[in-house]
Amino acid sequence: MAKLFTLLLIFFSISLFAQSLPPNAILKDFRPFDTPRTNGRPGEVYRIDKNGRRFIVEDVRAIKAKTSEEGNLVGRMYFTSNELLTLLNLEFDRIKIIPVEVSIDQALREYNEQSMVDKVLYENGKIRDLVVDENSKYFIIRETISTKKITFRFSPDIFNKIKKGALALRERKSQKELDFPYEVEKKFKKPKRIFYLDQRIKIEPYEN
Repeated sequence: MAKLFTLLLIFFSISLFAQSLPPNAILKDFRPFDTPRTNGRPGEVYRIDKNGRRFIVEDVRAIKAKTSEEGNLVGRMYFTSNELLTLLNLEFDRIKIIPVEVSIDQALREYNEQSMVDKVLYENGKIRDLVVDENSKYFIIRETISTKKITFRFSPDIFNKIKKGALALRERKSQKELDFPYEVEKKFKKPKRIFYLDQRIKIEPYEN
């Protein structure tokens, strides 16, 4: 019982903390996947169980996704230290909210429309095949951002707080002073999904 309480407390703290992150300059309210991936498209449903564990429920193919080319995106985003540990294998010393300048080359946005989600889940009754565990919270991925190249840049102050993985970063050379001079770059042969925006779903569409 004590172990279960500890797990629930940790999950609640992480969830509450993630909600308190400052707003991103780009990709407002988007969060990173644990790792870059080819699955996790808009229309995928997942659940969080009472112990905070995440499970994929189903990729609902009837919910079609649209795409748009967003070009190159550059701006500040905020991450938790746990997110950057799983995403970049960087461990930080005594810091929980981390500002990062993110540069996304030729970003591809995938998304589905609310009317499509409502039709498949509620008008067609698919929701009752998905939401079956009353002790879990269910979410549907609504948007994703994919790319073949992404760069994460850090300020000197944040760089000095990295206690594991700093060797993976390189210092950018410039004649002018840079706010985010330390960077790590990730490249992929094919576009991979890096960020997602989700939506809580329940049996009833407007249930509190």
